[in-house]
Amino acid sequence: MNSRVYIETYQRDKITYLKDSFSNQPFKIADVRENHQNPCLNLMLMSSSPGLLGGDYYEIDVQVKAGGALRLKTQAYQRIFTMDTMATQTMTIKVKEGSFFHFTPHPVVPHKDSSFKGVNHIYLSKNADLIWGEVITCGRKLNDEQFAYNYFENKTTIYQNNQPVIIDHLLYHPKKKMPLSLGQLEGHTHLSSLWILQEGIDIKRITKVISEYLAAYQQLTYGVSETPISGVVVKILGKQSEMLFDVIQQLADKIYLEFFAYDIQ
Repeated sequence: MNSRVYIETYQRDKITYLKDSFSNQPFKIADVRENHQNPCLNLMLMSSSPGLLGGDYYEIDVQVKAGGALRLKTQAYQRIFTMDTMATQTMTIKVKEGSFFHFTPHPVVPHKDSSFKGVNHIYLSKNADLIWGEVITCGRKLNDEQFAYNYFENKTTIYQNNQPVIIDHLLYHPKKKMPLSLGQLEGHTHLSSLWILQEGIDIKRITKVISEYLAAYQQLTYGVSETPISGVVVKILGKQSEMLFDVIQQLADKIYLEFFAYDIQ
């Protein structure tokens, strides 16, 4: 199945609205903003499909126009089912000058014998802000499918003024090299990433906030690094998808409230 999602925003009186959108099966776009005076538009990407099947191709295109603020949410875990051919998803995000985009979706769960390739292109204009996260699981651990998939690849490239400034490339091929091995997950089964980019952000302060928050989770291993452009990336290793998802959501919310001013407080 070839499926496409298109989202475009506009701003009026300092409030962001949905200007144009398109989605075909299995997707649907829902406005979940409770307070319509809230400057930040909150959308949920809903799906009637239980997950990706062999040969599926998902294309998601989001454009946040100048001065706008968009928070995109997902409805449920993204499952990648057993398949003979690869499933692919591409996301193209354009965050225009002075605008903001926030996306921390539910975890990805690759089932046994599945193959998946994800490609994300994020274009940031001048003074554009970004919170972008992900949680990659080992598969259905309780079904004895830990790293039983064939292939998983996810590549995210972040551009500033149309120049690539950050590339994050994750490739797991368990049948060739088990991800649990030395130099990779080293015994952990789940990986979470959180990118926080903002022009002029206080690196020392945000690093302290993140470290103090994550220090309470002794079962997690994490690191915080400064990015080539103004911002940080957080990498977290763990063994439970629900915990990692809750942690990354709560941490993203905490950072959002303390460092980004797009909501009515």
